[in-house]
Amino acid sequence: MGGERNTPQFFLYDQLRREQALAAETQPARSESARILDFAQAAYGDLIGALVGHDDAILDSARDAEWTLRDILRHAIAVELRYAAQVQWSAGRRDDEPLAIPESRLPCDRLSPPEAEFGESRTAGIIRILELLGSARARSDAQLAPLADDALTRPSLWGTYEMDVRRRVNQIAAHLTETTVQIEKLLSVRGDLEGRRIVRRCAMVRGLHERWSDAGPRSALDERYRLIAA
Repeated sequence: MGGERNTPQFFLYDQLRREQALAAETQPARSESARILDFAQAAYGDLIGALVGHDDAILDSARDAEWTLRDILRHAIAVELRYAAQVQWSAGRRDDEPLAIPESRLPCDRLSPPEAEFGESRTAGIIRILELLGSARARSDAQLAPLADDALTRPSLWGTYEMDVRRRVNQIAAHLTETTVQIEKLLSVRGDLEGRRIVRRCAMVRGLHERWSDAGPRSALDERYRLIAA
């Protein structure tokens, strides 16, 4: 499996090796919640890899029953924000407060993210919508990474299903993966190029370390991605 050494695939696999090397470095001291959220960022990277390079027209033409691809991505943004609010409520509520988060504490409904900040997702192209989802992801991580480890054993709700906060945080990554699987079904007839498969793995590994690895090596890798794309 040596292959040629001047192909895009070779250079992308080299990128993957470099991403893995960063992810394997010793992490700084971080909470368990922060480490769990790395999986969410990795799932977000995989979602990016599944979509980047596609024509913006598929946002409104690709459809799963009543849901367009745009609807699925707007739902992903809304759920990201709602999950963070729900976890934060469960971790910090007083014992005499209800287990379910009050509706007034939720930032939006499950289908539409807040218009003031995310209304652009109604008309934007793929790259911009992914950036908006990334903004929602960054907000979740900023809210939830500082959770004390002992807060993870507190009770929480996912719909009507009771679980602890630890599993509730893990659901953030699971929902992003579910979103990507749904998108894969929509786009399966459009082909799955070898380069895209490698890029998706690179993007997943990047998500595992980008919240804590040094910015310098990440920037150098980003420049190499740009050179490969060119």
